[in-house]
Amino acid sequence: MPGKVARGGGPLTYAKPELTATPHSTVESVSICIFPRPLHARCSGVHPGGFTDVRVRMTPAVRGSFRAYFGLVGLFALWVGAWGYLAPAEVGRALPWTVPPLHARFIAAMYLAGALAMGLSLWASRAAGFVASVRIPVALAALWTGALLVASLLHLEAFDFRKPQVWFWMGAYAVYPVWGGWLYFARGPAAAAERRRPDPLLLALAALCLLLAAALFVLPQAAMQAWPWAISPLLATLYAGPFFAYGVSALLLASEARREARAIVLASMLAFALLTLLASWLHRPLFHADAPSAWLWFGLFSTAAAVLAWRLLGPTARTSPSRPRPGP
Repeated sequence: MPGKVARGGGPLTYAKPELTATPHSTVESVSICIFPRPLHARCSGVHPGGFTDVRVRMTPAVRGSFRAYFGLVGLFALWVGAWGYLAPAEVGRALPWTVPPLHARFIAAMYLAGALAMGLSLWASRAAGFVASVRIPVALAALWTGALLVASLLHLEAFDFRKPQVWFWMGAYAVYPVWGGWLYFARGPAAAAERRRPDPLLLALAALCLLLAAALFVLPQAAMQAWPWAISPLLATLYAGPFFAYGVSALLLASEARREARAIVLASMLAFALLTLLASWLHRPLFHADAPSAWLWFGLFSTAAAVLAWRLLGPTARTSPSRPRPGP
């Protein structure tokens, strides 16, 4: 309700917003504006009279189901990533099948980047307390695990169901995408975005990831011939999953106005690019210097790493958040 406050000898009208919160919501921010004349009608946008809007943003609080999700998905990703990157010859302890060392480290780079996203989300869920900060990581995990489930179902002949790793793999990838989708759509993250004008660099990165994912999934034979080292149809389809998840996440990042809501997945994507470059350098004899695909591989991942580092650590992109439309 409006009230009066004295300033310089003259009364000014201010807005006193009345907040209504659900038991599991958090007041993320409150902005109260002082007006040079009595408040009329409603506060929305910039009015001819010169006063600006009162903004009260309510977002659902992060509950235990989010933290459990981040913890379990993160532990699984860390288990696969640690074996694959540090002991690639023993990656069969974590994966349902064995792969050569370069493959193991490339897969591990994806999983370690995912583990970083889940670990940072777990920390942010305790530090910030509202779902806007973990909206995009939830989407990333749900899309990633869902895509890997589809890829696995398309190649059941490659799995030996006598191995416990296979049952753990299938069980995890049956539960994680459903759980993540439920968190995203039923627990608030889907509605927690704050929009801005899309970042063109992140849009370009999203397009690149989605095109690569589509090629790996729809045209695996062609992708296998263009890949800088030998891969199988199963691996081509599996590699499509993380690139698809990162592509959609990059689209969300491009339009997300809050820097803190972008930081986690930007850090994850940067870690993936850097770990992939390191793994490729460790196995550089497998790359042919006269092959364009090798130069393209190192060039694209280096460029992606530079863009992601700039967007994560540098000044915020010159994109402005969406502004509310003026009221009558």
